[in-house]
Amino acid sequence: MTANQNELEQKIFAAWLDTIYWVASETKYRLLAAAGSVQKIYEMEESQLAALMGLKGCEYFLQHRKRYKPHKVWNYLTETGVRYTYCQASDFPGKLAQIPDPPFGIFYKGGLPDGSVPAVAVIGARKCSEYGRSMAEKFAKGFAERGVDVISGMAAGIDGISQAAALKAGGNSYAVLGCGVDIIYPRSNETLYRQLLENGGVLSEYPPQMEPRPVLFPPRNRIISALADVVLVVEAREKSGTLITVDMALEQGREVYAIPGRCTDSLSMGCNRLIRQGAAAATAPEDIIDDMSWEAILRKSQDPPQDQMLRRLSQAAQEVYEVLEMLPAAQDVIVAKLREKKSACTIPQICQGLVELELKGFIRCQNRQYGRLPD
Repeated sequence: MTANQNELEQKIFAAWLDTIYWVASETKYRLLAAAGSVQKIYEMEESQLAALMGLKGCEYFLQHRKRYKPHKVWNYLTETGVRYTYCQASDFPGKLAQIPDPPFGIFYKGGLPDGSVPAVAVIGARKCSEYGRSMAEKFAKGFAERGVDVISGMAAGIDGISQAAALKAGGNSYAVLGCGVDIIYPRSNETLYRQLLENGGVLSEYPPQMEPRPVLFPPRNRIISALADVVLVVEAREKSGTLITVDMALEQGREVYAIPGRCTDSLSMGCNRLIRQGAAAATAPEDIIDDMSWEAILRKSQDPPQDQMLRRLSQAAQEVYEVLEMLPAAQDVIVAKLREKKSACTIPQICQGLVELELKGFIRCQNRQYGRLPD
């Protein structure tokens, strides 16, 4: 078994373990330390499980093991377009591994943030003012145009506004959900959800089909701040749930900025207080970019024009393009190559990806065979 095959096999068992949502990440890490691999966790004896999880936890674990098989769980994820990575996998976001209480694994649709790309978490009130909306759009647009990723929670208000503005400006944005990644919440952000899958991604530590509940949102905030280098508070009341994310960001060693507002505006009270307590004030995106010395990094990391265009394609189109060559190939050959690479794309997604690539001038189709066009 190759290293890639072994990693995939371990991911399958890790995904199975992570569908046991009531087992805390801390417990999963404890099980992993004792077993050495997630597959060995699955194979643990009842007595060892009871010692590590307690009798009640062990009972639930055994019921889950009897009812669900790892490969069946993985096949379900693949069929629904959900991807997965976990703490020992090579593609697990490095920023998440460095926080005090890291998630054991991440379910996602679309892509994962590139840890080498600067990122700002833009957060704030759900019921924001016109001033808040204007600032969220201004800052997100400025970040996107400079190549800075925008991280948020796809919530109503500042979260969704900033992410939509970043995407509209041609940037990438990633949403961390307080439910399964196959659930669109709130429904009013369905269009944004679809756009995020094309130019960024949606992530969650909760398994698919997990409905949103109030208790799930505070823990997800630590992932929003962890994936970013900076947390920017656009609008927040003096006693706001947004400030929970700020506390987590400070614990993780992230920089915190706030946009100042009028002293008489209740929605700016939280921001103004953060500034009094030592948070940096931001009046333009350049304030953060300059303070973080990102200018040189952003100049250096500018992709060639074609690479920039490729990054804006759907995930399926990107995966299809990777296996195509100048010499045309039939669709069944392309499907076979994708299967060799363990692609989760379905046949309809592959067909859609081919059409997208052809319409945008990346490939040509002759006699039902597809090949790359010269750069």
